[in-house]
Amino acid sequence: MSVARSAFVLSFASRALGQYGPGGRYGPADSNGDGSSAFNGGGSSSPNNGGFGSDSRLLGGNTVLIAHGVLASLAFVILFPMGSIFIRLASFKSAWLFHGLFQIFAFLVYMAAFALGVWMTQQAPAQANLIGRYHPIVGIVLFAVLFIQPVLGLIHHFRYKQVGRRTFWSYGHLWLGRLLIPLGMINGGLGLLLATETGYGRPTTGQVIAYGVVAGIMSLLWLAATIIGERRRTKAHKVQVEVYKRQYA
Repeated sequence: MSVARSAFVLSFASRALGQYGPGGRYGPADSNGDGSSAFNGGGSSSPNNGGFGSDSRLLGGNTVLIAHGVLASLAFVILFPMGSIFIRLASFKSAWLFHGLFQIFAFLVYMAAFALGVWMTQQAPAQANLIGRYHPIVGIVLFAVLFIQPVLGLIHHFRYKQVGRRTFWSYGHLWLGRLLIPLGMINGGLGLLLATETGYGRPTTGQVIAYGVVAGIMSLLWLAATIIGERRRTKAHKVQVEVYKRQYA
């Protein structure tokens, strides 16, 4: 009887150790039962990728990462350029107001993407050092500077109505926007590169190409609208000068 009882106890202890001990399904070194942690998801990891795996199930899958990428891309590849294109080509009286509200909406979309990005960096293991990578650094700079842009836009509008020409505030608003939009597009590429390097949410070649194509097309449209808008402004200014000369010559 004692031998049978000892065998039973030994068998139970072995199973418990296999399940709850180091390397077990619920043990401290393995939370997924297959030698993978919450940050490598069963994929291979190395010191070069910061401990992430190619198949990471961090945050319950790639849902948060995908949402972050989609929202940030939507803001800088689609919405911000569209708002800029609109103000260059539109000519009705309240175009400036529509432009401002549209760009604020785009900023809110980016704010959501930024919040998700910050949350992911907090969830990542310390050795990944995500906050020290180019993508999050540029993202933080964009987020901070974007708060200035609406203020410059309002000052530009009211000063333009007062003096009838562009001022320091006008050029600050224009050129800051012309820097932020391409920088945001570039940062999207840096985000794809970061995902590739870490192995977490690694994009496919098709996804990288699609991002590059859409960003390239929107960049060309945005650049074309900027050139057309400036030419229209120059032409209108020449007409005003001619009218002034005829009236007061």
